[in-house]
Parts: sequence; structure tokens; C-alpha cells
Amino acid sequence: MQTKPVQQKSQGLGRYADGTVPLAQQPAEAAVSESKDRFRRFVERSADAVAMVDCEMRYLSVSRRWETDCGLGRSEAIGRFHWELFPNLPEYWEQNAQACLAGVLEYSEFVAGRSIASVTGNIAGGSFSGSVKWVFQPWKNSEGAIGGLILLASEIGEDLAPTNCYNKFHSDITSNQLGTIPQLTQIALENAADTIFFTTSDGQICYANKAACHLFGYSESELLNLRVSDIDSQLAASDWPHHWEELKQQSNLTFETRYKTKDGASLPVEVKVNYLEYGGCEYRCAIARDISARQVAESALLEAKEQLQAVLDAVPGLVSWVSSDLRYLGVNRHLASAYKMPAEVFIGQKVGFLDTSPKFNDLVYDFFANNKKKTSQEVTASIRGENKTYLIVAQKYHNSTAAVFVGLDITESKQSLLALQESEERLRQQAARLEQTLLILQRAQTQLIQTEKMSSLGQLVAGIAHEINNPVSFISGNVSHATGYIQELLRTIDLYQKHYPHPVPEIQYQMEELDLEFIKKDLPKLLNSMKVGSERIRDVVRSLRLFSRTDEAQMKPADIHEGLDSTLLILQNRLQAKGGRPGISLVKEYGDLPRVRCYAGHLNQVFMHLLTNAIDALEEGGKNSEKYGKRENQSCLSSARSGSEKFNPEIRIRTFVVEENEVAISISDNGPGMTEEVVGCIFDPLFTTKCPDTSTGLGLAISQHLVVEKHGGKLHCVSRPGQGTELIIKIAIGND
Repeated sequence: MQTKPVQQKSQGLGRYADGTVPLAQQPAEAAVSESKDRFRRFVERSADAVAMVDCEMRYLSVSRRWETDCGLGRSEAIGRFHWELFPNLPEYWEQNAQACLAGVLEYSEFVAGRSIASVTGNIAGGSFSGSVKWVFQPWKNSEGAIGGLILLASEIGEDLAPTNCYNKFHSDITSNQLGTIPQLTQIALENAADTIFFTTSDGQICYANKAACHLFGYSESELLNLRVSDIDSQLAASDWPHHWEELKQQSNLTFETRYKTKDGASLPVEVKVNYLEYGGCEYRCAIARDISARQVAESALLEAKEQLQAVLDAVPGLVSWVSSDLRYLGVNRHLASAYKMPAEVFIGQKVGFLDTSPKFNDLVYDFFANNKKKTSQEVTASIRGENKTYLIVAQKYHNSTAAVFVGLDITESKQSLLALQESEERLRQQAARLEQTLLILQRAQTQLIQTEKMSSLGQLVAGIAHEINNPVSFISGNVSHATGYIQELLRTIDLYQKHYPHPVPEIQYQMEELDLEFIKKDLPKLLNSMKVGSERIRDVVRSLRLFSRTDEAQMKPADIHEGLDSTLLILQNRLQAKGGRPGISLVKEYGDLPRVRCYAGHLNQVFMHLLTNAIDALEEGGKNSEKYGKRENQSCLSSARSGSEKFNPEIRIRTFVVEENEVAISISDNGPGMTEEVVGCIFDPLFTTKCPDTSTGLGLAISQHLVVEKHGGKLHCVSRPGQGTELIIKIAIGND
């Protein structure tokens, strides 16, 4: 089936993407040509057996019914000669056709019997079962000359409405050639801003203007292959017969629905449809307008109105709207409730109809009598027999043709203003005392927990040291003696082997069973391993004692690096690789620090909390490698270094002298970091971002207390999401 290509508008003014000029700017011949093409499409959509041929009887267009009745495949006839498809037609059939092409006959109609029809080629394979009625009628081109014939074929008894349809449509084409008004009408229809499309009685779209193509996103040929139910999401194909009957009864309908575009979007539209009868055929003309903007505006207006009414109803005062003719336009619910009357009763009533507040009436009269836009005044009104004082604030609007009055009850506020101020002052003082008490309680709680933990830790360390130290000392002390004894025995055996190279068989057998040579090599190594193990145990016990410092209750000069190393030794197992994350790299950048006067045990406890938090943060990053797979590292106390790299957990410890009398210890990690809100709360007691089952939220609070309260120092945190966390301790060096 041949259809005219759809023209798409380009960005340039007055032209389409293919370079052609819009219909409104084309000469009348182009408009007629387009009308001819549209009639060609009309033929294709016809419900009857209709065909369109040129002067050489070559097929230009055929209807589906023609293809079915004539037993032709889809589009098989287009471009082929009529005599090629129907070679056995009678002679008078060709004579009548040639007479119409020559202009001798304006119309030709005759009946061919069944025997004749059966010899017309493929017609015998079609659906004709009786006599066939043939109708010829010429059509004219843009120059007024005959361009070919319209052929109609139907069985006797069928309605030949297509003939009338063609006559009407052809008369339109002729009038487009001869008159200006129909041409302008066609141009206006095609270029209308609203969506316009025609459908047949079965819901098939047979015409669509440019606006329809633009709205739906289809080309014209694509639209003409659709039905109304394909684009109207609220009109199913099964509902079409009911809709069509309703339209025929009422002639026109107006409704809102939603249209579906080619890309799947849904648009709200207002549709006006009309029932038309044209040339014996029935059509539905639909004019649709996109109402998205209107619905948005209506929704916004309704929402604004509801919001305004809600706000005014929520105002804890008496609100009324009054026009310049001194009549109520409306009141809020508080005013209506105050007088126990529905709000609707006030609308249209004269101000003062209740006769309860002469001063308010005077205020309204005077306000509209002068040019002021705003005013305020205290007035007295009788509400339910009780006199109350209101502060009335008024504002004109709508070019001073109306005003809103808001009355706030200030009767009790005047009397209780002083008492309220005194009460507020008492409440402020009480709140301050409560806040101070709460702070003291929190600190006391933190100190108690810290003391208990340190006490328990000291007892634990003392017990471990006592239980381990003696056996370790015993083993370590005896390993050296055992080593000497064994060396002497081995030398003695060497002497025996030297002077008695040929031992008796029994001794020879025993030496082979014992593998004496291997024992002589492995036994010193074994003793050396025992010595290294005992020294390692002794170092662990020493680190525990250094960490707890249970024997140092006073401030003493201490080696900061020694305390850090003892803490790291205790946490060594947590730095190793675990399921879900690799091992944590430890970078130590120790500066040249003097001995610092401090509570070494307390400071070691701070190191423990800070390092534990860093390890916890890195374990969280390891569990969420997709989220924290890229990391930006930077330090606020070191030169900026940033960049994206594969996540490699790392803890960096830096120590340096800040000034002559102050040292700084920085512990940073490249974990997930924290937001500003979280950073502001991390030193609060009981605050934690971890699972409550694994954290008490006291570690950093205790650390801050020990650094700030015990040592007079500072504990500062720098962190950003995705950039890790750095905690910096600053304490004074002190005097030895």
C-alpha cells in the first residue's frame, strides 16, 4: 500500500526537515495534490471494494475489501496494469473504461453476471458469489485533466455508498481547484493548533492533522494504521460500540480522557467529538487539546486555596474578609465557632449585623474611608456575653476593594505578660541548673566507668603477670643451663665417636634408631626456639604492665612512643587480615619527642580507644568494598594528598612537637569517615554509630575527659564522608 511520506518540521522557520515548504505557503496546486493523496488513502481505508487507477489503467491504490474480494495479496495490485490482473474481461467493459478516460462518459455503471465474473481472472478466487455491479468514474488532477478512474465493484444488493462518498470527496477536490475558501479551510484544518482526527464507524483513524502527529509522536502513515482504542487509554476496543451509539444519539460529546503517545507517555486531554454523515458514510470528528498545563494550574490553584483556608483556619484568632461595600466575603472557623454560627451565614451579611462590637464596625468603616493600606487597633467585642479585647490587624487587597481583618485575643496576655516573663526567667534558670547537673552526672558516670575499667584492667594485668611471670622466668632461666648441658653431652658423644669409631652392634643399632646426627643438629635449634618464645611472653607481660601503669598513680615523665607500642602490641591480632577485608597496614611516623609529664596509664587508655575506633571504621569499609572501594586520603596536619586508589586499609600514627612546650599525637585512618553532624556528637557520652551490642558509646567521651580534664590538653577530630578520620591529641610537655 502506497502512502505519502510524513513531513517532519525542522528547526528552521517555514520549512520541513526534507526541505519542503509548509502547506500554508504552497500554491493551490500543491494543496490539490495533497488532497488527491489523501483521497488515495481514503480509498485504501474504504470498507468497500474500491480501486484507483491512472489513465493507463495502472493501479495507484486499492481498498482492503478490493484485495479480499478479488483474491489478491496485500499491495499485490499497486503499480500493475488492470489488464494484467484481469485479462479475460468482456470487450464492452474496456470500452466503457476508455469512454470515461476520454471524458465522453462522466459516469458508467453496468452489471456483469456470475459467468462473466468468473472469467475475470483472480475475481473467481475472491468472495463474489453472484452478479457483480461495476462503477467507473474519472478523477481529475491538479491541472483539471482526467488523471484516471475510480473503480467500484459490489454484488447486486449491496449498498454502493462508496460512489456517493467519492462524489462528495471528488467535489471537494474540484472545489479546492476552483475556489479559495475550501482550500483555506483545508489548510486551516491541517495546520490547526489543536489535535484533529477523523475515525470511521469501526474506530479506525482515517485522517489526522499535523498537530495530532506531533502530539502522539507518530507519523501520519503510522496514525492511519491505528484505532481510537490504541491511543485512548480509557476507551477500550470493547467499549467502542457503546461509545459510538451514544455519539450518534447526542451528535456531540465533550469529555476528558488520557491519550497514549508513541513513546508510552500518558497525556490528559479534553476531547470534543462530533458525529458526521458524509456521502452516505459515518464519521467521528475528534478535536483534542492537551490540558496538562491546565490541570497543573487548576491543581495548584485548588491547592493554594486549600492551603490558604487551612492557614487562616489555623490562625489562633478571628479572621474575616470584608468587601468595600462593608459586606462579609468569608470568615475562618475560629470566628464562626466564637459566635456558634456556620461560616456560610456570614457571607453577604452587612458588617455589624450581630451588633456585638460597635468599635469593630467603626474600624471597618474608617479603614475603607481612608487611603491607608494597613492599620491595627485594639477593640473590645462581646463574645457569648463576655467582653474581650482584641488586637485587630487589617490589610487591603484587590486594589483596595476588599480587606482582611485578623483579631488576636490579648485579654489574658495583657494581664499575664509580667507573670509570663517571670515564669520564663525561672524556667531558664531551672533549665540551666538541670543542664549543669546533667553534665556533672554524665562526667561522674564516665569517671566511674573509667575507674572501674582501669581497676579491673589493673587486677587482670597483675594476675596475668603474676601467673605467667614465674613459670616464664623458670623456663627462661633454665633454658640457658639446659643448653649448656646439652652442648657438653654432645661434645662427649663426639669424643666417644672419635676414639671408638667402631662401637659394638648394639650401640650402632641404637644410634641409627635415634638418628643421632639429626638430633645433634635439631636440638640446639629447638632450645633456641624455646628461648625466643619465653622472651616473647616476657615482652607481652611487660607491655601489659606498661599499658596499665597500675603502679603509677601520679603524673610522671613517660615515653609516649613506648605507650603507643605497648598498645599496638595488645591490638596486634586485630590488625591482621580477616574475612571480608585485608590486613590493616600500620604506618608509624614518630618524631623526636621528649619525655612528657603525664598519667601514662590514662594516656595509654586513650590510645587504646582511638586505635580501636580506627580499626572498627576500617572493618566497616572492608565489609562494604563496593561502597568504599575508592578512597581519598588527606590529613589536616600534613601536606594535602588526595587521589583515588583501590581500598587498602591503613592506620597512620604521627607524633611531633607542635611548639616548644606541646606535643601532638595524630591517629588517622582511611575509613568511610563521618558527616559534620556525627562529628559534633562523637564525644557525647553514650553516643555511638555502632551496634549497641558491640559498643557502649563511652570510649571517646572517656578519652576526651582524660585528655582535657586530666591533662589539660585538647582532643580534636577531623573527618569527611569518604575521606577517613583523623584524631589529634595535644598535651603540654611539662617539667621533669
